[in-house]
Amino acid sequence: MNAIKGLIVKDFQTLNSYKTTILFMILIFIVCSFLNNNLINFLPVYMTLCFGMIAISSFSYDNLAKTDRYLLTFPINKKDIVKARYIYILLFTLLGSLLGLLISIIIQCIKTGDMINKEFLNNTLAIIVGSFSAMMFLEAFQIPIMYRFGAEKGRIIQMVMIVALMIGISLITTTLMKIVNISLDSFIIMLKDYLMAVLGITIIITYILSFIISSKIYERKEI
Repeated sequence: MNAIKGLIVKDFQTLNSYKTTILFMILIFIVCSFLNNNLINFLPVYMTLCFGMIAISSFSYDNLAKTDRYLLTFPINKKDIVKARYIYILLFTLLGSLLGLLISIIIQCIKTGDMINKEFLNNTLAIIVGSFSAMMFLEAFQIPIMYRFGAEKGRIIQMVMIVALMIGISLITTTLMKIVNISLDSFIIMLKDYLMAVLGITIIITYILSFIISSKIYERKEI
């Protein structure tokens, strides 16, 4: 467990070079949110996506620094290295979501001069849950690709897979709707009723499968 903690700390420390970039992005979007009311709703999505993509960039850093070769000289097994990477990416993406929520609330309170508006809070939480879930689902596909093909090739392959995934989901959804003979409105209502349960179960299963695949790829990989 100590080894995993150390690996997570190592990944967070690599973010030192990103501090200025992260602060600049946050500042720019805060200013834009004050100038344009519509952007405040997009702030949590922006923060979640940015922090998620920055977390994935840790693969590039490790690849350039040949970090894995160094780590494997210590009594650390490859599965722990993969586990630490998954935990780090999850935590950093979650941090982005929470910062997005906090900054949105502060901006709204400053602009309106009132305490937290319940409707605004509910809408913001819904946006954060949606963006965080989407980012987790995307990262579950990204990480095995990065382990298999490396950071550079992985980016190209993941873009192709994202497009293919979107088309696949669309085709599967429309096909299922035809098979069970329900309208789009009925499908949306049904989806709303079970959305949280479906999202939670899907993400957990996807992440577990993603971790298993990544572990097997990394264990077979020659470093």
